Amino acid sequence: MFEIREKPDWLKPLFPWRQHSLKVNGRHMAYIDEGDPRARPVLLLHGNPTWGFLYRFFVDPLTQAGYRVIVPDFIGAGYSEHPRTDSRLTLAHHIADLVSLIDQLRLRGFVTVGQDWGGPQSIGAALQRLERLDAMVLMNTWAYATYKGKPLTPPAWWLTPQQPMVGQYFMKRQKLWSHDGPSLTTIRGLSAAEARGYHHVFDETDSEHVVLCWPRTLPKRENDRGWRDFVHIQSRLPELAGTPILLLWAPEDSTFPIQFAHRLKELLPHAEGPLLFDRAAHFLQDDRGPDLADAIVEFLNRKAGAVL
Repeated sequence: MFEIREKPDWLKPLFPWRQHSLKVNGRHMAYIDEGDPRARPVLLLHGNPTWGFLYRFFVDPLTQAGYRVIVPDFIGAGYSEHPRTDSRLTLAHHIADLVSLIDQLRLRGFVTVGQDWGGPQSIGAALQRLERLDAMVLMNTWAYATYKGKPLTPPAWWLTPQQPMVGQYFMKRQKLWSHDGPSLTTIRGLSAAEARGYHHVFDETDSEHVVLCWPRTLPKRENDRGWRDFVHIQSRLPELAGTPILLLWAPEDSTFPIQFAHRLKELLPHAEGPLLFDRAAHFLQDDRGPDLADAIVEFLNRKAGAVL
């Protein structure tokens, strides 16, 4: 039986909020839920190889502004259940898990904030619950299979997950991404406790299966794993025309450079931005967290408000 793990004492000063858990599609998802339960819910959605810890600088500013803040750990990451098989970690599974969370918490008038893989997850889920979606924020992410502009050419260390034997060795034996990913990409720099905050949830042997699964889902060409999911998401983007959307971007990100923001702007022409944040890389929440939180609060106060 799954039991949510006890948060270690050393982590509590950095991430003091209580972890909740519920079952989504047969797996257990951990999440924090802070603020007035009657207020507008804001879902903060992380990518790979991170967990809800990525949004530690967002919780207090948003709750102090009157919003309800929900930060789930997607299945396979953080304090959620960690399946060991690819077939349980597809993009479609993650989207369905998020929809289940939204339904079980009976969220209405909700807002999604998505970065990296949190972007396609948030859009995919929101498109299934459009009648309850009130606004969206996208940061250094994408939501399409076709791409106009600079092709997706990640740094060399990103290529290892595509190689079955090499990927298994570096991702699972050496824990290259799960232990070092955020530390390698930050511009601000992480303290030893912050770095440990990210990797301790993947310390158990083979616990980072999802970290290897995500890059294998990149839709670089037709019939790649994830291709059809992204084609479907892209085809439905016009349905977001009535939803207020804000683009926040770190142009120094080598994974999702500014060309990705421009492509999203083409597909979502009514979106505000992109608002650019220098001195920030891929995990811009680490580098410029308080500034990003302020920008989100200002946008939501104008477009939605905390009171439902």
